[in-house]
Amino acid sequence: MAKLTLSVNTDTAQKPAVDQPAANRLSITKKVVTAEPETAVNQGSGASLSQRIDNPNPASPSELADDVAKWLIAQFGEDLFNELLKNPNLKLPYAEDDITAESWLERGIKTLFTQENIAHIYKVTANIGQSNADANIDAVVDERMAQKVEKYNAKFQELRSNMEDLEGEKAELQSRLNKTLEADAFVKTIFRSADGETDAQKRIARTLEDAIGQGGDDALPSFVTRLAKGWSSLQYVLQTSAEIGDDKEKLEVVYPALTNLLACISGCYVTDRRMVLELVAKHCNEFFSDYDFISPEQTLNADPDIHNATGLGNAQIREGVTFCVVRRDTKKTVKYADVKVNK
Repeated sequence: MAKLTLSVNTDTAQKPAVDQPAANRLSITKKVVTAEPETAVNQGSGASLSQRIDNPNPASPSELADDVAKWLIAQFGEDLFNELLKNPNLKLPYAEDDITAESWLERGIKTLFTQENIAHIYKVTANIGQSNADANIDAVVDERMAQKVEKYNAKFQELRSNMEDLEGEKAELQSRLNKTLEADAFVKTIFRSADGETDAQKRIARTLEDAIGQGGDDALPSFVTRLAKGWSSLQYVLQTSAEIGDDKEKLEVVYPALTNLLACISGCYVTDRRMVLELVAKHCNEFFSDYDFISPEQTLNADPDIHNATGLGNAQIREGVTFCVVRRDTKKTVKYADVKVNK
């Protein structure tokens, strides 16, 4: 910007201007002053505490005082400082009557504290702000975890209710299975799905229908009824687990349902039992991309590759307690099958 300066020249050696004494001659000169650029440190009072915490030496303590004033008002509310503003004992010199609480608080901070103290207060408030932000993140994580647990608890209670309902229907279904026509209808209702089914699911239904049609197995009605109970629970879990994107997490939900299915048919032995369990494993495989299920009764004797065979030797398997699970890519066993063996 241009700046005008006034100087008095008393040099008598130079020729004075006409009708003007040399000793009193005045001269006006023009001097150009270049404004120095603002440093990058001066970020303006509009920057938030989180944006300016990394700058230990701001250009002006006024900016820090303004930020501290804003922080105090945000924490304690403007009404509190409006009450202080009205207190006659806290009047600030040269403060206009309509001064805002924020401006009054900023001036008060600059009046009471040194520049070093203001900078210290600024750092403390910024650290508190960061701590509050971290606490908020933890609270959000805890809330989401609680929601997830609540969601799974609700699904478990629904599954439990369904199982109780099925138990109540067991007696009625038992009597209906005594007639082939009714048994066929029952199998279609329980083991078939109108809205889509796997190939293994179709084969399970056909296997049971053929066995009922052939007759001669007194344990078959009980087996089909008990299998239906475990199957219905498994189907519900498989369908609801479609919302779970991670296979490892889904496995922990489906695996107990498979164990429950084996518990439902425990002690009930029919000719097609091994075939049905093999098909159940293949049915579950369709819902996973990382894992394959293997029936615990796939082999007649304990196999250390798929069974918890410690101390069992080559004992003959009586029934399975849990399914075996292997990784599809490496064929490594993830869960070994528990079995009961003949002594």
